[in-house]
Amino acid sequence: MRLINLFLAASLLCTTNVIHAQKYVGGDISMLKKFVDSGAIYKDKDGNSVEPYAFFREQGWNAVRLRLFVDPSKASADDKKEGAIQDLDYVIAMAKDVKAAGYRLMLDFHYSDTWTDPGQHSTPATWKGNATELAEKVYEYTKESLKALKEAGVTPDFIQPGNEITYGMMWPTAHIWPAGGGQDEGTWSNFTSYLKSAIKACKEECPDAQIVIHTEMSKSENVTNFYKELAKYTDVEYDIIGLSYYPDYHNSLKVLETLLTQLETSYPSKKIMIVETGYGFEWQLSGYKYNFTGTYPTTEEGQKKFTTDLIALLNKHQNVNGMFWWYPEYTLNNIVFMNGSEDWSKDFTSGYWNAALFHYKSGKALSALYELKNFAPGSDTGIRDIDKRGDTNAESWYSLDGRKLNKRPDAKGIYIVNGKKVIVK
Repeated sequence: MRLINLFLAASLLCTTNVIHAQKYVGGDISMLKKFVDSGAIYKDKDGNSVEPYAFFREQGWNAVRLRLFVDPSKASADDKKEGAIQDLDYVIAMAKDVKAAGYRLMLDFHYSDTWTDPGQHSTPATWKGNATELAEKVYEYTKESLKALKEAGVTPDFIQPGNEITYGMMWPTAHIWPAGGGQDEGTWSNFTSYLKSAIKACKEECPDAQIVIHTEMSKSENVTNFYKELAKYTDVEYDIIGLSYYPDYHNSLKVLETLLTQLETSYPSKKIMIVETGYGFEWQLSGYKYNFTGTYPTTEEGQKKFTTDLIALLNKHQNVNGMFWWYPEYTLNNIVFMNGSEDWSKDFTSGYWNAALFHYKSGKALSALYELKNFAPGSDTGIRDIDKRGDTNAESWYSLDGRKLNKRPDAKGIYIVNGKKVIVK
């Protein structure tokens, strides 16, 4: 038994050194804290209650994405109700749980008080001035936020300076066309100055973090045009091309595959991550542009089939090293739906997110969730270090399969404490 344990420890030491070969799978679970605090009960497919962080690890997850707004208290009531609530305190509290459970952390800066996407990128309400002054504000805010995260012991591993920035950010001053030129008052010069300011702060505070430039696929040519234009600004340094891909909005897997091939050919030094994806299990997503229900019915099995096919496609591309499901944690079990009845008095949400990985009524995990581990079969947890010590005062202990333990284990073995593997002798 001792020889087996030593072999396991040696193997883990070897695998955790191969950081750049690592693949990352997980989800943007930015609302998990609110759901849990509101009473949500999560279950596995058989109806057994589970602790979400541990359960996700059991399904092969090794990374989590969290979004950050500048001052979401200024967001509209509807936007808050739909999830625009993550200020720095919220993110730090959640990131502590994320790191304690052994996940890599991707931080998604929105640089706005509310949602940012291809249709909206409002500048934070209190950020005033010309482009030079706004660039300095981006730098200061990014640096201060990252410093606070570091001091809390939750340094991000991946950082997105902007969310879905195909058409720029912080409108109107950085409202751009993907192929070049500006809209309204926007210019590419302003846009890239904001990016450079953000990235400078990231590199100063978190030099080991990888920078993700995140675009979406409303038209695949917008993506290729965007990165072609961005390449003209050689001082914008980044590591990863991040994509949002929802078939309801962004067309077929064949279109995605063509785009991935183009990006790999044009930017062979860049990794590629699908930082948002999802597919409905009862109906199509609101405002859908494409209908693939003939291939992927809006059923639990159809959602699973889409997930299986997406993973098979991504695994054919060597440069693709990340896949994150968006809003998998959504469920109204024990919030609205309780003991067979409905109670909307909490005014928790105005509608359903139908591409979650838990059923909104029962809280049971859907079949697609169990498919995600196939994106990175055999991958390690992505944790860098093994800490060899016989004792520690850390509060949160997890087994390697993601189970949270009530106390420091008595049994010898390898455990996870505050994001590190620890050998208990």
